[in-house]
Amino acid sequence: MKNISSTNRSKFGTFFIMMVTAVSLLFLASPNSVFAQESDAAAAETDTRTPIAIINEIRTLLTQANNQYAAQDFVAAEATVQTAYLDHYEFLEGPLAALNPQLMEATELLIREDLITAIQERAPATEIQNLINTINGNLDQAEVLFQQQ
Repeated sequence: MKNISSTNRSKFGTFFIMMVTAVSLLFLASPNSVFAQESDAAAAETDTRTPIAIINEIRTLLTQANNQYAAQDFVAAEATVQTAYLDHYEFLEGPLAALNPQLMEATELLIREDLITAIQERAPATEIQNLINTINGNLDQAEVLFQQQ
C-alpha cells in the first residue's frame, strides 16, 4: 500500500509543478502582464522617433565613443558604438533603404564592421576620428534625404 500512496504523491507533485509552470508562462505571455506593458511602451517609444532624431542620437553616441577612445577606454567606446548601431541605426535602416539603399548599406558597414573592428584592433585615434567623420558625412546625406520628404 505504501508504494501506491507514494506513487500518487509523486504524480500529484509532478502535476502541481506542471500547472504552476503553465500558469506562470500564461501570465508572462498575457498582454496585460507588466512585462508585456514594458515592452509595448519601449516599442511605442522607438516608433515615435523621427529619422532626424535617430540620426542626432547616433551622432551624439559617436562623439561619446570618440571621447572614450581618446581616453583609452576601449571597452566603453566599443559598447557605445554597438549601442549606436543596435539601438538607433537599426531603426533608421528601413526608412533610409527606401530612399537610398546604397547609403544605408555603406553607413551600416562603416558602423557595424569598420568602426567596431578599428576599435577592437586599437587603431590610431586619427583613424577612429576619420571613420566617425565619414559616418557623420553619410548621416548628413541621410538627413538631407529625410528633410526632402
